[in-house]
Amino acid sequence: MTDVETLLARLRDAPLDSRLDGLDARVMAEIAGIPTAPSLGATAFGLASVMALVVGIAGAAVPASPADATPISPFDANQALAPSTLLGAQ
Repeated sequence: MTDVETLLARLRDAPLDSRLDGLDARVMAEIAGIPTAPSLGATAFGLASVMALVVGIAGAAVPASPADATPISPFDANQALAPSTLLGAQ
């Protein structure tokens, strides 16, 4: 046996600590004593869903400017953010 196995065997054979008696009951009593959070009613969920619907319709109804995206490629000859173009702009 190695030292670790000897230590584990001694730990296995050692008597249990008396403070562990009734630990489960004490833990469950503490958990039962914790106050629960108030539950939200159907009214709150209804208001949230109506608000989400209004925001979604308003976001779709308001015209937005179209996005003008240009493709960026590391092999592009026209690199606007290259260090040589950024330093030479002054």
